[in-house]
Amino acid sequence: MKIKKIVSVLLLSAMAGGILSGCGNGNTSQEPENNNADEKIRIKVQYMCGRMNLDLESILEEKFPDIDIVTDELVGVPDYIIAKEMEHNIEPDIYLYEGLYQMDDKVIADKFYDLSQEKFTNNFYLSAVSECVNEDGGLYYLPGPVYVYGIVYDKTAFRELGLEVPHSYTEFVNLLNEVREMNLKGTEPDENDPEAKLTVDIEPFVPTVKWVDMWTFIFDSYMYDDYIKGVDNALWLDKYQQGNESMIGHMEGAAQKLIKLFDDGILSPDLWEMRAPVRTAKLYRYHTSLMTIECQSAIGFNERENSETPDNLHEIGMMPFYTSDEEDSDYLISMPRCYFGMTKRAAQDEAKKKAILDIFSVLSTTEGQDLMIEGGGGEINLLKESNLTDHPFYDEVRNTFSQGRVITRFNLAGKSGAVESYMHKSTLDLVAGNISVEDWLKEADRVRDEALVNKPVEEESYGTVKEMLSVEETAVVVGEAYLHATGADIGIVPCRASFGMKNRLYKGAITDKAIDTITTTRMSVGTVTEDPNHVNIVTVKITGQQLMELLEENKYTFVGLAGLDVEYDPSKPEGERYISVKFGGKEIAPDDEFTAASVKGAVKSLPVVKSYDELAFRDMFISYLDSIGGEISEAPNSLKIVE
Repeated sequence: MKIKKIVSVLLLSAMAGGILSGCGNGNTSQEPENNNADEKIRIKVQYMCGRMNLDLESILEEKFPDIDIVTDELVGVPDYIIAKEMEHNIEPDIYLYEGLYQMDDKVIADKFYDLSQEKFTNNFYLSAVSECVNEDGGLYYLPGPVYVYGIVYDKTAFRELGLEVPHSYTEFVNLLNEVREMNLKGTEPDENDPEAKLTVDIEPFVPTVKWVDMWTFIFDSYMYDDYIKGVDNALWLDKYQQGNESMIGHMEGAAQKLIKLFDDGILSPDLWEMRAPVRTAKLYRYHTSLMTIECQSAIGFNERENSETPDNLHEIGMMPFYTSDEEDSDYLISMPRCYFGMTKRAAQDEAKKKAILDIFSVLSTTEGQDLMIEGGGGEINLLKESNLTDHPFYDEVRNTFSQGRVITRFNLAGKSGAVESYMHKSTLDLVAGNISVEDWLKEADRVRDEALVNKPVEEESYGTVKEMLSVEETAVVVGEAYLHATGADIGIVPCRASFGMKNRLYKGAITDKAIDTITTTRMSVGTVTEDPNHVNIVTVKITGQQLMELLEENKYTFVGLAGLDVEYDPSKPEGERYISVKFGGKEIAPDDEFTAASVKGAVKSLPVVKSYDELAFRDMFISYLDSIGGEISEAPNSLKIVE
């Protein structure tokens, strides 16, 4: 964030009930799409694999009869796909994607519509919206539901032991000491003999900081008030993230406070080796700890750990991180499951822009947020009208939540996480005195500088695509690679199917990432789990009649057919779109017989001639590229799509 961002956030604070302030909207070179007034407005939503609740489409279409939502699942390498879409100006209308906050601010500003003047942004807590503000002061996306992390505690044990829930840092430290002085004992299974029991100390607080994410929950929450909150701190953070400030002179106190967490018994070196399943079992199943760090999923974990022993189930609750003895020093940390934003390309069409803003107004309500995520994982939204339920689990965090003290991680090296990774890895050296505070901070600066100047390693190129191919054209090219590898007569490649391929080949270099993107889909059959790029290719015997039946079975999607001349009309009804399918210049007949190469899941009802279990798709495609001179100069001429 630059000065403009700070001013924008300050205005947000001053106008808690008013309209957000932000910069104007830019234009792109794309011509606006025209929507026929007599037809529904088609809106393409691209969402992260396994994230969007597919019921959202039908519910929004029912709520807004004039729109037709088309969903497109981001599968494979989302950042690569999004970057290529934007490079070629084919981005969708709406992104529903958790990685928006990691994208470069300049790309976001160039490609996304600024929402800062829309009234529905006022539905969110200030802290939630300010974390989405771009470095230019614009607000180009909003948060979806989140996981909220705090300290989860055993309510049942607290009652039985006569323990009081703390409400300040000192009270929390005193609680830890009180429990340790009780010298409580419990039992856990012996890892070497599951039938035997070991007597162990009951620990008051057992989080895991084995991984950097959990470490940042602690560091960010305890350091927030003194080193990140407020205008001066925010300005420092902005300059630091750009490489124009140093830890020296600002974060010495944060380093000392981190050491104090060890001195006060909140952290200890053994927590760096604590595995998540172990700490989960200790709290919920064995009751050999009283507290840990967890999100609202703790409710489900608690029930799961005691599903076969319901009498062992304890009541649990969540309390915030109390970071000092000052008033309002209690915080929770949030991790959004997704963000949502509108592209400028979509906003060029006024009717479409209005329709999308109407959709966003729904997504900015409790109803819309509850509908957004697939699976109903108990996500909490960051709206002032929160869906925080009346479940007693939340009793101790209601005030924290209602006051908006739910913060997100602040990423000291911008969006790379490099500084946090270094600090997490070196915390024990700092505490042990193996590195001085000054040297620790200087090394953090060096890691930050390295992260800012480092560019992604350029991938090896195996060939070139001269002109971008459609998904359908790419499917035929993949089929031709099947034929090269197997010597079959025809190749069969379903698109947008769990066992098929989805993404296109973009203009430019054909790298490992480009190859993996066109095949890394949800292949329920034919994928070796140890290597997601390994595809189980098979050859089968198939008749013309069976091929027509296969096309009918897949009538809701396109099936790429290599080795055949195909005329395809997408405007026809499903089941009638293959106008002509020829082999050797002749329309195929029901009794024609072929050897076909495909992914096993696409032809599972046909007898297998040969299975290529050890054939990795990446190697197969590279071999195919070598055979054609490494260049795909145009779309396959065997496929004619009727315009």
